[in-house]
Amino acid sequence: MKVLLLTPPAIRLMNPATLEPDLLPAKTWVPLGIASLAAALRASGFEADLRDLHDADWEAVHELLLASKADVVGISCFTSERVNALRTAALARQALPEAVVVMGGPHATLFPEQILCRGVVDIVVLGQGEATIVELAACLDRGDDLRDVAGIVFRRDNAFHTTKPRPHDANLDALAFPEYGSFDIAQYKSPEIPAQYQDLTGTHVISSRGCPYACHFCSVHRFCGGHWDCRSPGNVVDELERLVQERGVRHVYFSDDLFTLSPQRTIGICREILERDLDLVWMAETRVDCVSEDVLRWMRQAGCYRIYYGVESGSPRILKAVNKRFTVAQVAQAFALTHQAGIEPCCFLMVGNPGENPKTIAETIALIKAIRPATMPTIGITTILPGTQIYERAKRQGLISDDFWLTESPPPLYTGEHDSDDLIALQFQLTKGLCPEMVEQLRAMGFDESFFALRRMCGSGDFAA
Repeated sequence: MKVLLLTPPAIRLMNPATLEPDLLPAKTWVPLGIASLAAALRASGFEADLRDLHDADWEAVHELLLASKADVVGISCFTSERVNALRTAALARQALPEAVVVMGGPHATLFPEQILCRGVVDIVVLGQGEATIVELAACLDRGDDLRDVAGIVFRRDNAFHTTKPRPHDANLDALAFPEYGSFDIAQYKSPEIPAQYQDLTGTHVISSRGCPYACHFCSVHRFCGGHWDCRSPGNVVDELERLVQERGVRHVYFSDDLFTLSPQRTIGICREILERDLDLVWMAETRVDCVSEDVLRWMRQAGCYRIYYGVESGSPRILKAVNKRFTVAQVAQAFALTHQAGIEPCCFLMVGNPGENPKTIAETIALIKAIRPATMPTIGITTILPGTQIYERAKRQGLISDDFWLTESPPPLYTGEHDSDDLIALQFQLTKGLCPEMVEQLRAMGFDESFFALRRMCGSGDFAA
């Protein structure tokens, strides 16, 4: 039984010079989703190969599939990548007609029947897939009944069959560390990493999964069932130590949705890094109401130099509308403490949530100027993504239906209160208010407000795994 795990070729971005979708986005992070699945399969004795097809053309994909002689092909599927994921599946079906084609990931989990109805995918794995893929591989190897595998959907005799749910397992320490052998880490460079650290060998690490909060624009809460599961400090730093020793890693981005939910665990990770004398610099993402002076002090001592906060807006009205469950005062306090600790605070902002208008944009400008983030905020426009409250709201408003995801269109902007042009104008207002020099530079290059429509192609996507 040979399993081949793939991420599909990247969706091309709009090129502002040609106004054509011909820009290949940079490789940012090793695809830990398939890396974790491969590690789980190998730990259970299966032959598993994995490939990141980010920059591959379709001819190369077809040749890879032919050469693999795989019995099972597993493909990850995010909403923004669903078209290329399905095209990859179609090529797998063509190149390996006897193979079982499996798809997993956020989009496949939310719309398994849409994925299966195309006739190119045999099985959808629901939710987090390490235990399921091992059980499924064993079932296929023995020729047993798929109905005995928990947490999958499959099609048989023109009918869809959903098996019993897989019980939630919070023990992330039991998982094998992601498999890096098929990746050249040096090829992956995230633009969030500042220039002084770009030459360091780096990767990202996921030390926890999920989020107990339910922000209305985010699908993490639904995909993870509202759970927040974490690895123990020792287990996390065991992985860091291996990455340092075996891969020469010197820079780490903890890309958890919520790194510091448990202060005790966060401090424990920092203690372990210091006690093992790991030569690392790192950054993380978290919420403004999940940090304290003590936690930040430990983080700085252990090598953390930057934290990204999901601020989204400086308007109390908008924060309430999207269920952020923190206040503007808490944003200001977190940024003050982060500056004080010697860590760079940075932030993500969104334009276009319910209630947005020029006044709320002005409130956001005022807050950001007051809290002084270390870099220009990342500014996205609220996008309609399945599994979110915004998506359910948009369906009620008649802006979208589930059938939309059968098309090849990218996830649309939320236009329940403003059309696309108005949303771009609001984003332009926010950008100009925070960095007028950037706007003038763009204008000098021949770009105007329409340039900011590119955010539709490269921002506010669904979460990575």
